[in-house]
Amino acid sequence: MRLLGLVKRSLVFYWRTNLGVLLAVMTSTAILTGALVVGDSVRHSLRMMMTARLGKTHLALVANNRFFTTELADELAQNLNTIAAPVLYLRGIVANNDGTKRANKIEVLGVDNRFFSLGPGKNPFGDDFSDGIVLNDSLAARLGVTIGDEVLLRIEQPALMSRDIPIAPDSELSLASRLVVKAVAGPSEFGHFNLQANQIPSLNAFVPIQWLQEKLSRTAQANILLVSDTNDGLTSERANEAISKSWQIADSGLELRKLDQQDVLELRSRRIFIDESLTKAALNAKDDAVGILTYFVNDLRSGDRTTPYSMVTAMGHSQHPNSIIPMDMQDNEIITNQWLADDLDADIGDSLELTYFVVSPMRKLDQKKTTFRIRQILPMDTRAIDPELMPDFPGLADADNCRDWDTGIPIDLDKIRKRDEDYWDKFHGTPKAFITLKAGQNIWANRYGNLTAVRYPLTVTSSNEIKERINAKILKAVDPASLGLYFQPIRARGIKASNEATGFGGLFLGFSMFLIVAALGLMSLLFIFGVEKRSEQVGMLLAVGFPPRLVRRLLFVEGGTLALLGAIAGTAAGLLYTKAMIYGLATIWRVAVSGSAIQFHAKSSTLFVGAFSAVAVSLLTIWLTLRKQVSRPAHELLTGELKWQFFEAGPLSKRKIGLWIAVLAAASAAVLLVVMSTGESGTVAGAFFGAGALLLITGLGITQFLLRMLKDSWSKSLASLAGLGLRNSTRRSGRSLAVVGLLACGIFLVIAVGANRHDPQADAHRRDSGTGGFDIFGESAIGILHDLNSKAGRQSIGLDDSGLENIKVVQLRLHEGDDASCFNLNRAQTPSLLGLQPEQIRGAFRFTDTIEGAVKEDGWQLLNRNLGEDVVPAIGDSATIVWALGKSVGEEIEYTDEKGRTFQLRIVGMLKNSILQGNLIIAEDEFVRRFPSENGYRMFLADTAPESADKVMEILSAGLTDYGLALTPAAQRLAEFNAVENTYLSIFQLLGGLGLILGSIGLGLVVLRNVLDRRGELAMMRAVGFNKIALKRMVFYEHGGLMLCGLACGVIAALVAVGPALSSAAAQVPFISLTLIILAIGISGLVAIWMATVFALSGKLLDALRNE
Repeated sequence: MRLLGLVKRSLVFYWRTNLGVLLAVMTSTAILTGALVVGDSVRHSLRMMMTARLGKTHLALVANNRFFTTELADELAQNLNTIAAPVLYLRGIVANNDGTKRANKIEVLGVDNRFFSLGPGKNPFGDDFSDGIVLNDSLAARLGVTIGDEVLLRIEQPALMSRDIPIAPDSELSLASRLVVKAVAGPSEFGHFNLQANQIPSLNAFVPIQWLQEKLSRTAQANILLVSDTNDGLTSERANEAISKSWQIADSGLELRKLDQQDVLELRSRRIFIDESLTKAALNAKDDAVGILTYFVNDLRSGDRTTPYSMVTAMGHSQHPNSIIPMDMQDNEIITNQWLADDLDADIGDSLELTYFVVSPMRKLDQKKTTFRIRQILPMDTRAIDPELMPDFPGLADADNCRDWDTGIPIDLDKIRKRDEDYWDKFHGTPKAFITLKAGQNIWANRYGNLTAVRYPLTVTSSNEIKERINAKILKAVDPASLGLYFQPIRARGIKASNEATGFGGLFLGFSMFLIVAALGLMSLLFIFGVEKRSEQVGMLLAVGFPPRLVRRLLFVEGGTLALLGAIAGTAAGLLYTKAMIYGLATIWRVAVSGSAIQFHAKSSTLFVGAFSAVAVSLLTIWLTLRKQVSRPAHELLTGELKWQFFEAGPLSKRKIGLWIAVLAAASAAVLLVVMSTGESGTVAGAFFGAGALLLITGLGITQFLLRMLKDSWSKSLASLAGLGLRNSTRRSGRSLAVVGLLACGIFLVIAVGANRHDPQADAHRRDSGTGGFDIFGESAIGILHDLNSKAGRQSIGLDDSGLENIKVVQLRLHEGDDASCFNLNRAQTPSLLGLQPEQIRGAFRFTDTIEGAVKEDGWQLLNRNLGEDVVPAIGDSATIVWALGKSVGEEIEYTDEKGRTFQLRIVGMLKNSILQGNLIIAEDEFVRRFPSENGYRMFLADTAPESADKVMEILSAGLTDYGLALTPAAQRLAEFNAVENTYLSIFQLLGGLGLILGSIGLGLVVLRNVLDRRGELAMMRAVGFNKIALKRMVFYEHGGLMLCGLACGVIAALVAVGPALSSAAAQVPFISLTLIILAIGISGLVAIWMATVFALSGKLLDALRNE
């Protein structure tokens, strides 16, 4: 008979044992493959979500708080031969008609047909883009509205100049409109559009771009430009080159106009201050260019006389005949007009003191004074009497009289005299004094620019020709990226984010590891027992001349066939396991994926890897089994008198080996606890876990010692059935120890991991907790400009001070990016940034790690470290840094600021899990330098008396409704983050418990094999008077004792390991579920033992006496 024929007949003849092996292989393959396919499904779903939110968008230009002309989109569409869709994007708030439901922090998108042509489906506006609003499905569900309902939309009003400048008005921060819902857009209508790599759909409201432009007085302007791919592959470098050739100075907010009365060309900015990147190019565009910086001063004082509220202009020196500032004028000199000189009764040589406000955080009015000497007095009929020198300051330029001024600084109307009103009526904002440009920039320059205009004197050359030259020189000299006009590879970034997403395949593989190990262990047991059962057949083959190598090959091929068939069946079953896990992620575990819908998707390569891995592990197990079995002499195999047994301990199994191991492990655990238990909580927890693991070894060592001691005292009689069963457990002490060890390790890990849950409410008041000791966390859609800690600041935004007297607020600036929290499965590419003043938050939160050369006590002061040019220190919490970003302390993240400058964020400190998760934090000074257009503060940490927290939230929410302020108890926000971690622990706990239950079935197989091995002995006992009930109880005591020993070792060691969690007030140990799992394991094990015992002792037991 050929080898394959013999294999085939053996498979059929021993079909019961082989079926068990096949099912065990199938189970391990199903779990292994299914876990990997879960990873495929998550990655596929994230890729589909990325496609839904980006559509055909390939590159994106995001100017944020800057605005370019829509003509740029037309030019780029033509030059690149692609779709270029301008979008006007603003933050907003929306409420349903009766105001009972509202949504803060929504995305308001002004769009047209070009935008929806980038989407996957039809335009939800249809042919009518004149009015109405389209909400995406997430926002409509939040508001509970549908088509035809009316909503109240409040939109952030972009300012001409930064609202952080004191002179900028702080009123009319938003505009409100009532609109009818025209459609509800889902993913197929591009409703989930979002440039950030987040899988949670943003709350989008779409309106016609022309309507929004008119509402905001931003005719033909946009701040986002979306571009599709081209046939030849459009790169961001190529697109940026096209911008350099297509952009005009109007796209930077500049305007070059002729002033006939002054016979000059003047360059000014819609943003009031000309960007620093434009200043040099503007001054170099013509040799006689003159820089101008005009500022609003509070007082001009000479002696005891004062002139209130005036414009003062700083100008560059010029040799032009009409120049106001002579070439030899000093920086401490000032020129006044005759009106001011008369008003102050001042003369040449007198001192003149200027009082003015400068830019300070939170619009605090930091008043400064500078004194000059009067050099010259200009008559009122010169060219210096020029109202065009005043920029279009909001609230001033369009005021008809002084009492209509609407600025961000307090105007004392009592100080304004009739004389001042007459000056305004006649000369409007004409400056009353002039200083050198250098002097003006020394006292008034800010992060938004150091010029308000540049003038170019005209010559005999045509003004149009000069204008074209100046325009061309500026465009050539300026990199548009420095003005925020640059494309980002948004699609490539999205693909990278989804490819590097949370490894759910590996995660579920880890969660399912106990199931896999248990299934492989079961398969190993079944195959071993099958081989042992066929020892006589193997002996016969060897006796008749079959070489051991051939016999080993025969059995190996037989086992390999079972492994291959089991892997094939397991691969199919693995798809069902995947669907079960996906169903769990959609229901009871939905928190782990933030409620996102995970679509089933299986890659053939993953199925192959899973099946191949299962076959490889199975074959390795089979080979190890056969290695010694076939090497035994033929007469041992034929007579069944095997001197070697599987699982039997080797020569190290001396009586005292286990005892010495136990003593050494227990002593090590004690030393570890004594040395490490006085450190930080993280160190203490690690010490207790290590001590628990050592105690687990101690328990196993003691078990081995007791088994050996009982075996050596075999001759001593034990009068009871329980004692006899206990003594019988020493017959195969190695096998018994393996059973105890497997159960103990499994129980230890399930409890030790499952107990690590935290209640954020318990330590919420502590400064070093995850809440930082703060009671309230808040975010707003529109930046709050004033200091909420001062009475004056609260009054400036209309808050009633009653009930807020004792509140302390840390205000943070926010630059939005990818969500880098545990809510986002994608790998964050450009995380959101927070800017704060380190002094404000000193002592809050707990640092777990700091950069080399620093200590944890340095804390927030690490943000003030000078790390070199374009390297910015950053701090984040552990979940953000390790999991969301895949980084560690000391590593760097590349970032681009709003001026197109690349810099590195170096992680200098890491916090323990906190309410700041999802962001990186940098110093406020560095934040405003990198993102000067981000107005105000949009994230808040409030500290108040716990009993008044609800009242404070109510007052703030009601008073700051128009800012879109959303407040949450800090402990609740931390609990939301913890819920994700706790869900992962629940998954591990469930799957680990199932693995242990499967291991209990393996215990039943051990019982079955042990009893079958001893049927002759048990028959002898039956013959001398023992009844079947007594035999069953003896066997049950023997193996039940082993199981209970394993449970006890695991539970006791685990309780030590989780000691800090049990004693902590913040612990949230799931006692009920852990108890149920232990009971389920215990009951399933006892049932498996009893069933195996009953089965093995069934039938005609006395027939086994023939073999004795």
